[in-house]
Amino acid sequence: MVTTPPLKSKVPNILGDWDDVRFFLAVAKTGSFSAAATQLNTKQTTVGRRIQALERRLGAKLFDRHRHGMEVTPAARGVLVQAESMMSNATSIERHLAGLDREMAGIVRIAATEGIAANWLVPRLGKLRTLHPDIIVQVIVGDQVLDLATRQADLAIRFFRPTSNQLVAARVGQVNMSIFAAPNYIEQYGLPQSLEDLRDHQIVDHTTLHALPALKPWSEVVERSHSIVLRTNSSYAAMEAVSGGYGISVFPDYIAKTTTLRPAPIDLNIVRDIWLVSHEETNKGARIRTVIDYVREQFRLDEREWFSPIVHRTSADAA
Repeated sequence: MVTTPPLKSKVPNILGDWDDVRFFLAVAKTGSFSAAATQLNTKQTTVGRRIQALERRLGAKLFDRHRHGMEVTPAARGVLVQAESMMSNATSIERHLAGLDREMAGIVRIAATEGIAANWLVPRLGKLRTLHPDIIVQVIVGDQVLDLATRQADLAIRFFRPTSNQLVAARVGQVNMSIFAAPNYIEQYGLPQSLEDLRDHQIVDHTTLHALPALKPWSEVVERSHSIVLRTNSSYAAMEAVSGGYGISVFPDYIAKTTTLRPAPIDLNIVRDIWLVSHEETNKGARIRTVIDYVREQFRLDEREWFSPIVHRTSADAA
């Protein structure tokens, strides 16, 4: 039986190049080149080339490919332990330096969901650009929870309060979730007036929502439905489908500000708090603090108009 030689004599080589450590750890943690590329903001082919070059330099295999993804080889586990220790020390130093940073220039990363980013956040960044032209905002969109401790993002807009003591969270708003339909859908099928009506309507299922306990009322609607016409893990795709008259779905009330979609007079009793989250070690840096304060002020200005639940009127109320 042929075994891969141990990497003890080669460990200093990989740990001597911080970029190698980053690529190696990203693949080890995510289990694939594509996911690692997303995390590192690069191309999958670049990740593959860097890992292959590292393996050639070390003279040993670092990963085995399995059905469920990439796994660190037994011979490379010692490297993984030391690389994780190096990453921990490096990010601790980086957070400390970011907290001391007085420069009003550079990148500030904001993590947000698709809906908040596209409908609300990005349209409000123009004034920040005018006030601080040397600050570059990088908006990272997705439902995944990025790690602020390792500086995957500098601040995040989340729909839940974090539990880590190192994270600073400010409640900046509240949003209600309602069922929406497009005018052309309503013209053909009508606007549902009750939960019972929903059984016979065409449903666009945003599958990511089912993992959220607060969205249980909507998950129950989907389970009872006789007509699921589309399933997607993208809120943007779900929005496009509903806007095109494909079916009905659930969205935050604020979309009524930016679309022609109409809310159904059905109270699902889904209300979510919005939190602006930062790390206690990095949020004192000048440019990060400036962006945090700016975004928080935008929430304050828009709280009444954007982040207050719609008051649903039933047909009886209208009469």
